[in-house]
Amino acid sequence: MFKKSGTIMCLLSLIVSLILFNPIDVKAADQVELRLMVVWGAEQAEYIKKMLAEFTEAHPNIKVNLEIVAGGGAGPYQEALQTGMAAGTGPDVFFEWGGELSGYFIDAGHCEPLDAYYEKYGWDEIVIDWAKKAISRNGKVYGFPVSTHGMTFWYRVDLWNKLGLSEPTTYEEVEKICETAKAQGIYPLSVAGKYGWMLMRLVDYLLEVTCGPELHDQLNALEVSWDRPEVVEAYKLYKKWIDNEWIVPGFLAVNPDDARMPVYQGAALMVFEGSWMETTFKNDGQDPYNFDFFIHPTGHTPTRISGFPEQFMINASSKHKEEAGIFLNWFIQPELHSRYWGTGMASTGSKGVSINEKELPRTAKWRSMLDQLQAVYPPTDQAFQAELLHVLFEVQDAIALGELTPEQAAKKMQEAAEAWKAKQQ
Repeated sequence: MFKKSGTIMCLLSLIVSLILFNPIDVKAADQVELRLMVVWGAEQAEYIKKMLAEFTEAHPNIKVNLEIVAGGGAGPYQEALQTGMAAGTGPDVFFEWGGELSGYFIDAGHCEPLDAYYEKYGWDEIVIDWAKKAISRNGKVYGFPVSTHGMTFWYRVDLWNKLGLSEPTTYEEVEKICETAKAQGIYPLSVAGKYGWMLMRLVDYLLEVTCGPELHDQLNALEVSWDRPEVVEAYKLYKKWIDNEWIVPGFLAVNPDDARMPVYQGAALMVFEGSWMETTFKNDGQDPYNFDFFIHPTGHTPTRISGFPEQFMINASSKHKEEAGIFLNWFIQPELHSRYWGTGMASTGSKGVSINEKELPRTAKWRSMLDQLQAVYPPTDQAFQAELLHVLFEVQDAIALGELTPEQAAKKMQEAAEAWKAKQQ
């Protein structure tokens, strides 16, 4: 009996020794790894990496692995995400835009509905209202907006002051700015025609002017005909910008990254760009205080600008949806965005995020406006699926080249819309 007891004591002693001198790494054994795929570049990635390090420190059982794929809405990022999702190897959490870009993944069943997460974590108290509406689909919400952006005319302040210009309150006053600049040998606007989406911003604005909010939304939803007087009028205004050389010539071949150069060189007054531009100016070695923007007037109430959210979504096939929800809830908190996201990324989808006005005065101005906006109109590349969007871009180019009249352009858009809807049926 004593011999058996002694043996047991030896075994217990050995077990204790193993535990003391060879502790089990419980953290490593229980740690869940999440894959996060984003589209942003190296500078933004540095901010994200700092945020992820802070997250892991607060949640040692969850590790988030960052994957960066370059390319815009019609580029390598979307292709990589589509391929991964179709193969069942998609990330647990991923970046997406709104509208039809994310709609592709929602309709294919790749996105987890987040309504329960909104209720569980009280996200409605955090999210910017119009941003949530913009990413809703079929009565459900599939993402949380981590960024919100608006687009309008940015101008070079020294040229603006030299020309004696003031902020316009009507579209007619926008045209007056163009006439004044051109008369002084300065092109009013520099845009890139390559890929179509930058030129689209100007056309979208003109459609908002001639159609108004309700009709513009109906056009984007293909609920009314594009072959109508209001669309023809918008295309006529667009042709007027081209014929009057209010746009730097040769724009159809210009790459989006090069569209800013004429403004930097003093040859052009404005670009039609987004709320992210202040950090872009700094990165380009420009004086950010030499640039400002005005909200483009439309003549309609409410005044809407071209705006869109960027969101994080959860893969419906992820094995770690609970941990993904924990990560999202942590990531979107206003306090965190004030320290990292709101400054480094110059954007947020959360209310109450403070921006350093001394460091980024124009960005702070944007944030205030985006928080207060009642509504925005989406850029058409988020409203249309790829097939129809290509026709829109072709029409823009054809008008610029004189191959289509505004009347023919409106008719071609409607024919394409009817053909696309017929395919869907």
